[in-house]
Amino acid sequence: MKHRTGHLFKRGANFYVRWTVEGKVFSKALRDENGNAITAKREAEEARQKVMAPFTVADEAAALESIVGKLEGRKAELAKWEDQQNPPLSLALAWSEYLASPNRPDTGKDTLDMYQGQWSMFAAWMQEKHPDRPTLRDVSKDIAEEYAAALNGGSRSPNTYNKHLNLLTLVFRVLKGKAKITENPWHDIPRKRAIPQSRRELTIDELKKVCRIAAGEMRTLLALGIYSGLRLGDCATLRWAEVDLPRNLIRRIPSKTARRNPKPVIVPMHPVLRDMMAEAPPKQRSEYVLPETAATYFRNRRALIKGIQKHFLQCGIRTHAPANGTGDKNRKLAVVEVGFHSLRHTFVSLCRESNAPLAVVESIVGHSNPAMTRHYTHVGELAAGRAVAALPCVIGEAKPEPHKRDAEALLREIKAIVGSTTGKNWRDKKAAILALLNTGGGDGQTTPEAGN
Repeated sequence: MKHRTGHLFKRGANFYVRWTVEGKVFSKALRDENGNAITAKREAEEARQKVMAPFTVADEAAALESIVGKLEGRKAELAKWEDQQNPPLSLALAWSEYLASPNRPDTGKDTLDMYQGQWSMFAAWMQEKHPDRPTLRDVSKDIAEEYAAALNGGSRSPNTYNKHLNLLTLVFRVLKGKAKITENPWHDIPRKRAIPQSRRELTIDELKKVCRIAAGEMRTLLALGIYSGLRLGDCATLRWAEVDLPRNLIRRIPSKTARRNPKPVIVPMHPVLRDMMAEAPPKQRSEYVLPETAATYFRNRRALIKGIQKHFLQCGIRTHAPANGTGDKNRKLAVVEVGFHSLRHTFVSLCRESNAPLAVVESIVGHSNPAMTRHYTHVGELAAGRAVAALPCVIGEAKPEPHKRDAEALLREIKAIVGSTTGKNWRDKKAAILALLNTGGGDGQTTPEAGN
């Protein structure tokens, strides 16, 4: 549209303004506020501006609208060009990018395998239901709600459903930048009310039963679980390089925390476990303590788990309990009640029943949650060794050897802790010293320093 300002002309003594719109000529006589004809040029110029003001505003609005349109178009062109040069992350490549991302949280191998299965399930669903949406950026909130509804209609417990959505939320959050997304579509989807599930502990009689009929590597695997508190993956893949037979210690970096906190847990070996480990001839101590078990774990972890569950069932121990939800056609979902992880719970309980201080137990089993470990500190091999040696014997006829009191070693540990005490960590250091004193020995005496 032509920019219109109008121009003045004069007929006789009176001034007029004339302008053109789309080829049509318009004119208007200029008059003052009292309706009198304007004869002075200065007054006529002011009147012209008032008459043409609406047309000027319209021109400016049209001009601005045109500029905005051009900017939006240019912005779209730039975005298209950027996508061509650096395409948004596809669903097919998302998992490998997630694994490579330094922003993802630390996760153990078993959990990562579960995550990968959940992601593959979602990617396959997207390929089937929305083949025209190949990137993470294409997943809208409506699509996320559609997928959640599909999960809801399946045979999944509230815990499984929530974990599945939490994984999708996590992947989209970690890959937000590469995926070029501004809003996480999974964030606001409600989770189900879940009932916590936990493996129960085994009784002494049950432990003796599962160990009595175990043979070969299964027997050693169960002993490791009972007397070390290590998780299945760490027991199955334990290396001889991590076993210190002369000092009766196992040093292992838990796979669950290896990426975030590569700090080993130091587990004193119970006399029964020590004797079992020492039975292996030195020539056979190659890489893995349990080579066949390690191979099965790496090849098919579920097969190893099923083998352990089968062993428990052969011992007359129920491994599954009724679930808190139902699946398709009102089919009850089994909930694992007893598994290899039960041995970890049992180890902690037995240590506590033997009056081992909590700080000692925590130092042995370790924790993946920093909120739980920040209250604990180094407690030393002496206290940890006494805690494990006090555990009952459930395999064979061997009996734990009484741990002789070593007052000098105890004093050295206490002095080392005192020497590293600061104004910020004194509470933790105090707890460590009390832990040492509470496990102070087999002769029932206390050292002079401990009594002060």
